[in-house]
Amino acid sequence: MNAGPFAIIGNPVQNSLSPALFRAAYPHAPERTYGRLEVSAAETAWELVQSMGLQGGNVTMPFKAAFARFAAIKDEAVTAIGATNLILNRGKGWEAYNTDHCGVVESFREAGAGLKDEPVLVIGTGGAGKAAAWGLEKAGATVFMANRTYGGSIAPLTEVPSLLKKCALVVNTIPWEKEKSIGLGFRQYHLVLDASYTNAPLKETAEESGMKYLGGTFWLYHQAVRGFEILTGESPCLKAMRALLNL
Repeated sequence: MNAGPFAIIGNPVQNSLSPALFRAAYPHAPERTYGRLEVSAAETAWELVQSMGLQGGNVTMPFKAAFARFAAIKDEAVTAIGATNLILNRGKGWEAYNTDHCGVVESFREAGAGLKDEPVLVIGTGGAGKAAAWGLEKAGATVFMANRTYGGSIAPLTEVPSLLKKCALVVNTIPWEKEKSIGLGFRQYHLVLDASYTNAPLKETAEESGMKYLGGTFWLYHQAVRGFEILTGESPCLKAMRALLNL
C-alpha cells in the first residue's frame, strides 16, 4: 500500500467527510495517513503540499483548476476538463487525475439509469459540471448544459424548465433557493443527482415533487472508490465506505 501521507486539500475542508471515508476504506492504515489541508490560496496550498511531504491527496474547491495547471502529468479527463480532484507523486513528478466523472456516471448506473443516447441536463459549468458533462458524454449520453453565464452551447438558467421537459436525468452543481427550484418543473419521472452532500440544494424540491433524488454522498462515494485506488494502489473496503455514508 502506498503509505502517504495524503490529505483533502481545499477551502473549506474542516467538515469534509474524506478523512473519515479514507479510514473506513483502509482500517489497517495508520490514523494520520490522511488529513486536512485548508488554506486560502492555491499557490500557498501547492507549496505546503510539497513542504509537508504529502505524497498526494484529494483536491476540492476552489483549487481544482489551479492544481491541474501545477501538475506535470495529467490523465485524459484532467486534460479535457481542465480540473483535477486528485494529485499524486510517485517519485516521477506530480500527476493529476479527475475521478469526479466516475462519481456521476456510476451514481446514475447504480440507480439503474441507462446513459447510452439518453438526454441529460447538467446545471452548472464549473469544474464539477464540466467533469459531469465529460463523463456522461464518454458514457454515450447526450448532454445539455445550463449556467448563470451562458453562450454558445451553454443555455441560460431561464431555459432549465424547457430542458427538463426533454431530460429525465439531471446533474445539479449549483446552489438553489427552494422557492426558485420548486418552479423549475421537476416531475416524478426525473432522476436528479446533486453534487453537494453538505447543502443538498434540491433535496427539499425532490421531496415535494416526488422525483427520485441522489444526494451528493453517492457522487462522493463513487469518485472516492476510484480515487483511493489511485492513491494507495489498493482496493478500498466498499462495505465500510457505504456504511459510513448510509448508502
